[in-house]
Amino acid sequence: MGTQDMDIKIKFWGTRGSIATPGQDTLKYGGNTSCVEVTGADNALVIFDAGTGIRPLGLDLLKRYPSEAKIHGHIFITHFHLDHIQGFPFFVPVYVPGNTFTIYGCEGAGKKLENIFVGQMSPEYFPVTLREMPAEMIFTQLTTRPVTLNNGWTVTPTYVNHPGLALGYKLDTGKHKVAYLTDNEPFRYLLRQQGNQSPMFDDLDKGVVELEREDKNLVEFSRGVDILIHDAQYTIDEYKAKLSWGHSFYEFALEMAIQAEVKQLVLFHHDPMRPDKELDDILLKCQKIVSDRKSPMQVVAAWEGLEITLP
Repeated sequence: MGTQDMDIKIKFWGTRGSIATPGQDTLKYGGNTSCVEVTGADNALVIFDAGTGIRPLGLDLLKRYPSEAKIHGHIFITHFHLDHIQGFPFFVPVYVPGNTFTIYGCEGAGKKLENIFVGQMSPEYFPVTLREMPAEMIFTQLTTRPVTLNNGWTVTPTYVNHPGLALGYKLDTGKHKVAYLTDNEPFRYLLRQQGNQSPMFDDLDKGVVELEREDKNLVEFSRGVDILIHDAQYTIDEYKAKLSWGHSFYEFALEMAIQAEVKQLVLFHHDPMRPDKELDDILLKCQKIVSDRKSPMQVVAAWEGLEITLP
């Protein structure tokens, strides 16, 4: 039986957006920033983003692997805002000789992928340079062409709507598909702001979420996946005050997922100001919307430690 035929497990190590938020109000859903792990047979390891959640992931990997075993993983970075890379210097497996990590991402502000990490770990910001990390690191610059990993899994990048260049990803094991679209803003309202359509929020004020052509392209990208992990940072009212900040409101995430006929939507990239009680309320509202739409889709809000196994 090949790796692509085996169960995979998705585990959430960081679910918060923008900035890490430890404290009493975030105990349930967690305060670490974006990091999601996907594992399969033969120690297959894919990591999406290197926010502060990658630190506890690294510590857990060292417990899981025998001391003589070497860790070989693939880290896919969506973009280079701090909440998606700031945990990387604290990812302990890169300090272990013999480990190998391939790091994928697009160019950021004209800089090569590797130089982003070199800059983050320059002496002004961190006491250890990238070159001093003993693990082998291979930096692979992406376009939108699919990447086939050595275990047969395929990861397909796509551009999402976020300030600067940002990617989303779809992982296809041959048996299961997982889409990771964090930091994605609706195209529709930005286009209206630019004068292409008006009034800007007329459909939202009527309780209707409409999608633009570019949004529908992402719907097709996510068509029929087992799991869609999608940005749901704002409520509608919050979004109206934060247009162009690069994030979604939860009703938009629901509309994307329902139209894409995904099996399960995971609300992700929670606002740092959002306490657990508000997230509980948002999840209940989302589940009611799905029920009212008579969709069979399941909806959960990502919390640190959440594990989803696809058999």
